[in-house]
Amino acid sequence: MDERKRPASTANNSDEAAPPRKRHAANGNEREDYEKYENQPEEVWITNFTKGAIFRRMHEYRRESQTFSSRLEELHKRSLYHDDHIRIVDAWWRQFVDELELLVDSKVPSAEIVPSEQPYLSRVAFHDTVDFQRHLDEKKRSLASRAEALVGRIAASRGQTNPNVTALESEVSTLLAVQKEYLVKLDRLSNEKQELTEQLNLASLRYFKAEKKLDRAKSAQVTELEQQALSRDARSGQGFNGNAEGSKAAKPSTNHAELKAKIEEEQASVKKQQEQIDSLLADIKALQDENTKLRMTKEPASGTEEDFAHTELFKSLRSKTEDLIKQVNHLETTNSQIRDECEKLLAERTAFKRQLDADTQAVTTELDNELLSRDSDLARIRASRDEHMTELNSNKQVLDQERTALNHLKELVAAKDDKIASLESRIARLEPPAEDQEMADVEAKLDEVPEEELRAKFRKLQRDYDSINHELPSISTAYKKAMALAHNKVMNLEALERKVELILAEKGRVDQKYFAARKDADMRVTEINTMRRQNSKSAEIIAQLKEVETSNRCTMANLEKQLAQLKQANIALAAEHKKLESASIEATRKSEGALKEVQNLKELISVRDTSISSLRSTTLEKDMESSRLKAKVDSLTKDRDQWRRKAEGNSSDVEHNLRTLMLCTICNDKFKDTALKTCGHLFCKACVQDRLTNRMRKCPNCSKAFDKMDIMAVHH
Repeated sequence: MDERKRPASTANNSDEAAPPRKRHAANGNEREDYEKYENQPEEVWITNFTKGAIFRRMHEYRRESQTFSSRLEELHKRSLYHDDHIRIVDAWWRQFVDELELLVDSKVPSAEIVPSEQPYLSRVAFHDTVDFQRHLDEKKRSLASRAEALVGRIAASRGQTNPNVTALESEVSTLLAVQKEYLVKLDRLSNEKQELTEQLNLASLRYFKAEKKLDRAKSAQVTELEQQALSRDARSGQGFNGNAEGSKAAKPSTNHAELKAKIEEEQASVKKQQEQIDSLLADIKALQDENTKLRMTKEPASGTEEDFAHTELFKSLRSKTEDLIKQVNHLETTNSQIRDECEKLLAERTAFKRQLDADTQAVTTELDNELLSRDSDLARIRASRDEHMTELNSNKQVLDQERTALNHLKELVAAKDDKIASLESRIARLEPPAEDQEMADVEAKLDEVPEEELRAKFRKLQRDYDSINHELPSISTAYKKAMALAHNKVMNLEALERKVELILAEKGRVDQKYFAARKDADMRVTEINTMRRQNSKSAEIIAQLKEVETSNRCTMANLEKQLAQLKQANIALAAEHKKLESASIEATRKSEGALKEVQNLKELISVRDTSISSLRSTTLEKDMESSRLKAKVDSLTKDRDQWRRKAEGNSSDVEHNLRTLMLCTICNDKFKDTALKTCGHLFCKACVQDRLTNRMRKCPNCSKAFDKMDIMAVHH
């Protein structure tokens, strides 16, 4: 009920919309809709079909666009920090070479800064591959030159080296390069696997939704509508055929199509006739074989036992039966010997089985004991693994904290350098020159100071002012960096506190899960013990069953002895059977009277055969006619498809938009012919009646309530 009460606007606007709801019969409205649907012309049917195809294709395009947009967003997220990564790699290489120079020369290297050179490339697409390769070559040359100089200095400082050491170093470098290559491949494959798993999840979700739609569509109402559509297609095809025949005089080009259709009809009829001839020939051959068999059975039936005794077939059968009797006697003697040997072997087999069962039982007990020890070892190993994993995670967290602290320390060092520069400028400003000291010794009033001293003092103050202005930017940058680092530190502390709270809560939940898992494990251990006890009991039962089997085999041997006795009785019955055969010969003589009745029945059968032959001829004619009609239907369907494609090709976008504007927004199948008085929105009559019968009495567009009296027909 909840699925049927969903609003139609949401169902039609979503790309994963469910199939249309089942329509319930009420007040005979479905019959009127069916008659309207039947009386529609061929053009309306073609337009409805094309609209449905376009609508389905639109949904496919929408699904594809959603998949492409999701993949584009994913690629955008991946390439968001691409430039920063390249910039960081460049800076890391520079820092690495500087550290090597510092280790070799024990002095700070002078950084060569070229402001006009771009430090990295912001794009590495396929059309920029050459530029990126050139950029990498330049970086490689600069780094290689500096590295060669460093290696030369290191080699000079090391002196003579052992060739074995150099060979080992080269092997280690090659192995490290191969390892890095494998790591890069592994990272790429893991990313591709993650993408494929996401795509598989999306595809499986769509598959389940489509399967659900298919299950909903396989209802009795949908099959009824499909049958109605098929009947309408057949009737419209007949009407279309009549229109084509009426326009034959106006279009002489249809003569070729008509001749082609007639040729196809004749070919179909000829094919059908050939199939009928083949079937008749097969029937004739079967009847001839049956006739020969009946003739062979009738001819010897007229003879007597003496005639049979003088035939060669009887003599050969008699010699064969004597040979068979001798073979049977020989086989009976060998059978008794084999039976005795079989009983001995069965006794040995039962003894061997008992010994084998005892051995297997001992082996299973040993394996169970070993399995218990292995289970305890496994539990101990898992506990140690969990401890190592927790220790590893804690070490990773400590390393991450140390790394972040090192980054903060580097930033503080940069701020310290700015502060040192500002302090140096301040020291330079505060150290007075010699002439300023001489001026400071003179203590006199301002009026008594000469003009030259005032000018010198003014120049000194001007220099102090310039040095202060030069000092202020470095002080401000150092202050800003220190404030930013302090703010980041405070924010990190707050985040750590929140993280600690979350970890404590998670620890409580994990402890609960752990205790529940331990309880479940104890339950499983008890279940395993009970199952083992049951297994031991079942083994005892199996042993008892085996003993029963041995007793059954003994009874089987007794039954075989009884069978031999029954065979001897059967031989006696065979002798009696021969006597009964002589009696049956007398019965055959009596059956000659019945042959006359059979002759009468044959005459009746001949009469019925004539009637059946006439019916078969009529059925052959009907089959030929049906083959012609099938060929005609195929040609008409081809013409219909051709005219439909032409109609679809001639339709413009404006016409398509106007048609979509006139279609009902709920079903997208029928035209708008019914208005709601409350809001003025237009829908088709069938959808409005469906909403009334399903008690969904609200407008799908504005959700205003309406009743049966608020419906108004706009046009017929």
